[in-house]
Amino acid sequence: MSQEQNHALAASRRELTGKRARRLRRQGIAPAVLYGYGVDPTNVQVDAKEFEALYRNVGNTALVDLTVEGGQPVRVFIQDVQQNPINREIQHIDFHAVNLRQEISSDVPIVLVGEAPAVHNNVGVLLRGVENVTVHALPANLPQHIEVSVENLAEVDDAIHVSDLPLSGNYEITTDPGELVVKVNVLQLEPTVEDLPDEDAAAQPEEGGDTEDAS
Repeated sequence: MSQEQNHALAASRRELTGKRARRLRRQGIAPAVLYGYGVDPTNVQVDAKEFEALYRNVGNTALVDLTVEGGQPVRVFIQDVQQNPINREIQHIDFHAVNLRQEISSDVPIVLVGEAPAVHNNVGVLLRGVENVTVHALPANLPQHIEVSVENLAEVDDAIHVSDLPLSGNYEITTDPGELVVKVNVLQLEPTVEDLPDEDAAAQPEEGGDTEDAS
């Protein structure tokens, strides 16, 4: 899936840095930094709720038009997002400006779509392999994710490899073509009561075995 829509976010310059940035977070503002091609490294800040909504939609592989205090939009990727591991509050964001004429490599997630007949018919279960592939492309051609249908996986050992992934844009997948994406594995059935060992029988000593001297 290639990028088809523009994503925009407004930012303002940030004066508070270091530990003082905690004040911003309490006000619902996320501290960030803008750096990269054609820009001077700049401390900025964005509305946390607006950013979270955008990030859920675009992830790390879609270009965002970042406007700082009404200036010209800068085409950026969301390079890194640091979050509090307990409450998931955003601690810091890195916005990376890119050269639109220079190809880059980035990890792109694989999204499985559809239902595998093997799963629907209780023939097997799906075993995931790689969940991301490395893609080489111009920034504007970098797909947000790559969709692959599992609707042809009907039997045990049916599989999809990187070489089977569909290309829907001007980009190259550089991950090893032989890497496994998904495979049908044998369905492991839960043991029934009849299959469980007889604990009472197992507790009995073997016939002819040593017994404790009662004398």
